[in-house]
Amino acid sequence: MWVVIMVGFAMHMLADMLPAFWGVDIAMPDAKGEAPVGMLVFMISLSFFIPMCGLLCMQYRRLKSMVTVNLILAGIMMVFNILHMSELFVEFSPVQLLIHPVMVIAGIYLFIFSLEERKRCSRRLE
Repeated sequence: MWVVIMVGFAMHMLADMLPAFWGVDIAMPDAKGEAPVGMLVFMISLSFFIPMCGLLCMQYRRLKSMVTVNLILAGIMMVFNILHMSELFVEFSPVQLLIHPVMVIAGIYLFIFSLEERKRCSRRLE
């Protein structure tokens, strides 16, 4: 599911950039030509770093600490996806309407799977 999350973020970005192929100006309205470093770090963390850490945690899921970290990361991802989808109420985009619900469902499924994995790990270690 972590890979699905990563692919979903890539598709989200691609959907935002596609109108440029038809000559649409996709720059933010008040853009001044400088990318805010904090926002770039935040987006790279959410779309790559956190999912990659989640993938690594799943590789070492025999360790209770890795399963716990994975659960925390999955929770962060689930909450972010839900909050991000709520932006559709402010600025509606039919293209993003196809991506956001899938991302929320994937985030919820990942969290539930991680929670079950944590329970299994706890039972195994008892």
